[in-house]
Formats: sequence, structure tokens, C-alpha cells
Amino acid sequence: MTQLDLVREKVRRLRHVVELLVSGLPGEGAVLQRDEDRLHLVSFRVYLGLQEALDLASHVISDEGWGPVSSLREHFDVLARQGVLDPQLAQELAAGVKIRNLIGHAYGDIDPVKLHAAAVLLPALLDRFCAQVLAFAEQATPR
Repeated sequence: MTQLDLVREKVRRLRHVVELLVSGLPGEGAVLQRDEDRLHLVSFRVYLGLQEALDLASHVISDEGWGPVSSLREHFDVLARQGVLDPQLAQELAAGVKIRNLIGHAYGDIDPVKLHAAAVLLPALLDRFCAQVLAFAEQATPR
């Protein structure tokens, strides 16, 4: 059974990362092209946000006995199949894993404008993810 207190703590941490991402995100991608420090900061926060979401997904999957999961992308697919996430959100987050992997494995090859575009969309996706996972955990936990 999903551990509600753990989900709440991980949602709190993920929302904090999202706040930090939003606060450091410039208005346009060209700024990231000119400012390497800011590019690295935004990259790290995008990576961390996606990693925190994967970590939370992994805990729910494990607690519910829905695993094993064969890839990072599949975490979100499993949650959609089990009714935790809406399928469109799961698909968008699974696509975000590619960005996470690019940041983690090929840091210097990231197009700053494309990273910026993804970073602009990510907060809303992660907010919906948090809300849906938290709603599942609250509903699944006996009172």
C-alpha cells in the first residue's frame, strides 16, 4: 500500500524544485545561450524535477506491487495503466525522460533554446503529476 506520508514529503520536495526552476528561468532561451551558469542551473533543476518525479513514481509502483519496471519512461506508463495518472500526462512526462537523459549523459550537447522551451512547460506537468499522485495516495490510504 502506498505510504501517504512519504508521498506527501516527496510531493513537497518536488514542488520546491519546481519553484526554484521557475524562479531561475529567464524569459527567453537566448539568455541561456549567453549565460552558461544560468544554463547549468536551469539544466540541473529540470533534471532534478524529472528525477524527483521518477523517484516518486518508483515508490508508488513498488508500494503497490506493480513492478518491476523495465525503463525510466515506463514508470509513467505504469501509473497511467493503473489509473493514477491521466494517459496524456504520462506520455508527456515519459517524453521528458529524454531531456533528463540528455542532461545527465550529454550535458554539453543541450540546445539552450530547446531546453528553455521544455523548462517552460515542465512546471505545469509536474504540478499535475503531484496533484494526481497525491490524490491517488490519499484515496488509497485507509483512514
